[in-house]
Amino acid sequence: MYKGTYVAMSGAVLRSQELDNVANNLANASTAGYKRTIFSSQLYPLMAGNPQKQDSLYPDARAMSYIGAYHIDASEGDMKMTGNPLDLAIRGDGFFAVEGKGKTLYTRNGSFSRDKDGFLVTAGGLKVLDTANSPVRAAGETVNISPDGNIYVNGTPAGKLKFVNINAIMHVGDSLFSGAEAGLAKGEILQGNIEMSNVNPVREMVGIISALREYEAAQKVIQNFNDLAQRTVSEIAKV
Repeated sequence: MYKGTYVAMSGAVLRSQELDNVANNLANASTAGYKRTIFSSQLYPLMAGNPQKQDSLYPDARAMSYIGAYHIDASEGDMKMTGNPLDLAIRGDGFFAVEGKGKTLYTRNGSFSRDKDGFLVTAGGLKVLDTANSPVRAAGETVNISPDGNIYVNGTPAGKLKFVNINAIMHVGDSLFSGAEAGLAKGEILQGNIEMSNVNPVREMVGIISALREYEAAQKVIQNFNDLAQRTVSEIAKV
């Protein structure tokens, strides 16, 4: 009885987390370069016929509890033409590299501008890096960037943008990600464009409806177990 309550409760908690995840995706539907997060869940590994596998944070937890995990959907979003020469989008694979606090971060949000010193920066003020891991300086009247990332300022070569593939990708905030570099990307840069979020609002709304129904079902199961427990106690008291 209590085991059943625990299982239903773990399911309800995960559905709540799923709702939070979908809400976050919807909130970033118009954020350039944002990648939607997918939340998935499954039965605790012990139910898969692996009684020796104790990779849960709580090894002594009930065998039928649920566990959840987050995954990032790195698929490409729609391209939006802006005509701004400092707006850059990547068609295909790859992420721009930017200078974070003590480490390199990555983004698909190419809505760049120049700071007071002429360095190319993100909307949050992080400097964009070139293939030498140095900040890109683009101080000049005209800035042209080729599909392979070569930068020309007033017609003079000024370096090459670094855009790479990454593994073990994780959200850091907004459209910034961390991860392990996995070689140069084979995508191409589109100047005068930005990549929009890959969030599909209709799909996310369907996810909300599904999660709500499952959450309500878990609540009913918990209530049924509670009612059964109360009846059991009442019957025992009569003996």
